[in-house]
Amino acid sequence: MIQFIKNLKEKWNNWCGDRDMELVIRQQITARGFYGKTAQLRQVRLVAVQRPGWIQVFRFEATARVATDDNDGPDTTPEYRELLGLVREDMRQDSSIVELFENEDDRREQFANWSDGLICLRGAHGLSRI
Repeated sequence: MIQFIKNLKEKWNNWCGDRDMELVIRQQITARGFYGKTAQLRQVRLVAVQRPGWIQVFRFEATARVATDDNDGPDTTPEYRELLGLVREDMRQDSSIVELFENEDDRREQFANWSDGLICLRGAHGLSRI
């Protein structure tokens, strides 16, 4: 029973909740040379918002397999990478911008640019400013 509750908690924590945003993230992961459809998205969280909520910034983490050439044989070991990302949604223009990073410092720098003048979440799930 305890294992069931732990699995349920993990699924809840890694649930994106917005299908359109999930598709945009997966498309960007694919465009960057990974298999985006099978990437594992984790910790998708709202970290900044502009009142009345038109502009929102989300953070996420992903484990994605590096796309390989079809010429590689079946005995090659798949390579996975940990990606960090930000999504900036502007509901007025119905646009989403996704940025992917391989280190935390770059993500924090981009977050500082995008969150200037926005209300930011502090604590464990937020991103602290530089």
